[in-house]
Amino acid sequence: MGGVPIDERLLRELARVVDRKLAQRLDTALLYRAKVLGLTVAERESILKALENPPPGLEELRAILLQDSRWRLSERLR
Repeated sequence: MGGVPIDERLLRELARVVDRKLAQRLDTALLYRAKVLGLTVAERESILKALENPPPGLEELRAILLQDSRWRLSERLR
């Protein structure tokens, strides 16, 4: 799956609305200025739940994660 560039400010916002473990991973990625962060399926689902009504700027991330989730369902990859 292709990546989605996310502004640091939005990544911090995302870290505030997801579960603690994922928030720690996001904070660590910010600390080390990671260019890429791979997400597990569970982490993607966690983000989808947190972004049911996404703040401005995170709509694209939600749309891509939703598309990936639908694809996984259609391919029976869960």
